[in-house]
Amino acid sequence: MDVQVEKERGDEEKEEGQRTSIFSPQLKAMMRIKKKYLKRSNSVKLAVNSAASDPKSPQTRKFKRRKSRVLFPNDTLIKPKKERSRAKPFLVLFSVIVFVQVYNAIENLDDHVVKYDLEGLERTLHREVFGQPEALEELMDHLNDYLSTYAHQQPLALSLHGASGIGKSHLGRLLVRHFRSVVEDKLVVHYLSKHHCPLKEAAQHCASALARRITEVVTQAEEEEQIPFFILDDVELMPPPLLDILQTFLQSDQTNEFLNVVYIFLSSLGQSEITAHVLQNASTAGAHKPLRRALSLIHPLWTEPAVELIPLSLLEREHIIQCFLEEMTLEGFYPDLSHVERLADELAYHRAAGRQYAKTGCKQVVGKVNLL
Repeated sequence: MDVQVEKERGDEEKEEGQRTSIFSPQLKAMMRIKKKYLKRSNSVKLAVNSAASDPKSPQTRKFKRRKSRVLFPNDTLIKPKKERSRAKPFLVLFSVIVFVQVYNAIENLDDHVVKYDLEGLERTLHREVFGQPEALEELMDHLNDYLSTYAHQQPLALSLHGASGIGKSHLGRLLVRHFRSVVEDKLVVHYLSKHHCPLKEAAQHCASALARRITEVVTQAEEEEQIPFFILDDVELMPPPLLDILQTFLQSDQTNEFLNVVYIFLSSLGQSEITAHVLQNASTAGAHKPLRRALSLIHPLWTEPAVELIPLSLLEREHIIQCFLEEMTLEGFYPDLSHVERLADELAYHRAAGRQYAKTGCKQVVGKVNLL
């Protein structure tokens, strides 16, 4: 019985061994496939996890590139059309127009200034007027600004003040001569108070005559589109009615032709204030305020905003020597420098800060040269 049982067990084991030997290649293949799949799956998971933890890894960059890439039909990238701005040509055209207008305006300014030859006037004044560089520079600045255009909002009134003998009348004659050479003679009026109105009792008549003269000249200048010039000397001798008339012509609420006018006043009014300021500061810089304060007490003409004050400085000893040399040359004398210095020492001087300022300027130079 035991033999039979063992026989049956042996038969079963043999049958099982045969069954195992039959399916073993298939089982082995399945096991290999499963093992390989599990291994690849694990490696992919590890790679993804490592890429997520390291954003700079090549796998991450490659993944991002692939992810951010967008493919369009036919594998072509469709670019949006660039629309041409319609405002650009108008902007270019506008810029060209503005440039042309500005260029023409600059050319017109140059034409106006060239017409009056202000550069030539400046050279003449610096050559023939001694000791007044600051005043001449201020004078030319005002003339350049005003004469650069034709239409104005108010007339230009320049009031030059200084002591006796510093060359105010000479400066006035130079201005008259120059402007008469660049515009018509009838548009340049040289008014001398002691000549045109010598009698104070005829002040009202003189004022009416001056008003008519100004009106006639201004009207003619308007017809010819030019700016007239009025150089008025010895203003300190003008009676109040004449100053009143001049003040009315300086108002800004007049017709256009009366706004395009240049008035130049030459006066010794305020000379004491200028002298005190120059002796204290060795310059006329800052002398405008005390000068205007003093002039406003004389007549309201000098309170007008249109009136620009220009103080003239005292002449130093070296300027007096220049006056002697020029006068002696004009009279035909040999300008001996030692002789000239001796004549200059005979004049009276203010002394301040190591400088000598002639009390009477060059007023006595002509008389001394005539005595030679």
